[in-house]
Amino acid sequence: MRTDIQGSTIKLLDAVTMNSVHVADYQRFCDSIHVGITTIDVSGVTEADSVCVALLAAAKRLARQQQLEIHIIGVPARLITLMALYGVEESLQ
Repeated sequence: MRTDIQGSTIKLLDAVTMNSVHVADYQRFCDSIHVGITTIDVSGVTEADSVCVALLAAAKRLARQQQLEIHIIGVPARLITLMALYGVEESLQ
């Protein structure tokens, strides 16, 4: 998984899967939420599995803990389908 931070937006790029996200990636992503990210753009995600859903849920949880609202944009249809299968599509959008 690669990320690109531009202002208050973090963009997820490439595959966000169990095989591509490591502990350091997860920690770096969570740390970015602590520095004021307000938008997560997932339009650059080429492959996603439950790890991607878990990352987005973690971001929402971290933002709530800081009394911030975080927006998720650019959600590809296949990721919306995966989120729907987990029953979390409304809470993550």
